[in-house]
Amino acid sequence: MRRRGAIGLLVLQAVLALTACEAPRTPQPARSERPATQETASSLPEAQFQVQAPVLEQADEHGKLLWRLKAQSLQGEAQGGEAQGVLREVQGWLYREGKPVLEFTAPYARADSARREVEAWGGVRARSRVNNAELVAGRILWRAREDRIYARESIRLRWDAFELRERAVIVDTALERAWGAR
Repeated sequence: MRRRGAIGLLVLQAVLALTACEAPRTPQPARSERPATQETASSLPEAQFQVQAPVLEQADEHGKLLWRLKAQSLQGEAQGGEAQGVLREVQGWLYREGKPVLEFTAPYARADSARREVEAWGGVRARSRVNNAELVAGRILWRAREDRIYARESIRLRWDAFELRERAVIVDTALERAWGAR
């Protein structure tokens, strides 16, 4: 019993330490590449896990917050020294210079701390805290290093009375500028 509890604690610590998230049993994003996962110093036992009400965040090298994700649950698995998971029923915040500029909700999300990316899918709704613009999309991929959101699937982007509908669009994190996606 103690060994089982210790293994569960080890898996939970690894999951919380790793934010490269992905799970095989949920709707998968359209990206052809899988996010990089991070290995721990010790080998993790094979296990499936679920964490209730997790809060994950990442700061840059100066201590400024990049993103924060709060979810109803985190489901995943540990196998061969790697841990992967998907957050469910997510509320997220994306930051610029340590200040929140976008708030979103989505049924599913994952983050990759090495790449400084957050991906959300299943019907994403986002609102800029800078200009009150709104974005609705089937899925988004936010790249902190680029200050860009790559949105796909039934896009609706609204600034005041102007509304843009498109299959795919690229926007800055605060939804102030938009570019056509290829």
